[in-house]
Amino acid sequence: MNPRHSGRIVTCTAAECRARRDQARAFLEVAELVLTEDRREAHVAAALAVLAGIAATDAICGLSLGKWSRGQDHNQAADLLGEVALRETTLPAKLRRLLADKDAAHYSPNLITVDKATSMVRQATALLAEAEAR
Repeated sequence: MNPRHSGRIVTCTAAECRARRDQARAFLEVAELVLTEDRREAHVAAALAVLAGIAATDAICGLSLGKWSRGQDHNQAADLLGEVALRETTLPAKLRRLLADKDAAHYSPNLITVDKATSMVRQATALLAEAEAR
């Protein structure tokens, strides 16, 4: 068994956390580029916002706690995020909202609305801002 693993929470290095933060930034930059009034493009932005939010959460938790969630249940990441001293205490709720829309954004043939995608990009932006402050 890998000594870095403890259940579904794993230890991580600062370099890994910075890489996740960079990935979150890239996902969000592309999401912002494709977020238009076209629902197909907005749907893509929503899917990228989910990925950005998860990656930013990994960076926040890793840089703050030295560990992050690697389980299939992304809500565990939201729980772990709640253990961090955050500048914005609503971030775990923002992550949970993103995660609640993950299935629709990643797997559903039904397109996400432009308003919903815009909201999701805002939620991911807040998470990335916290990651970048660390």
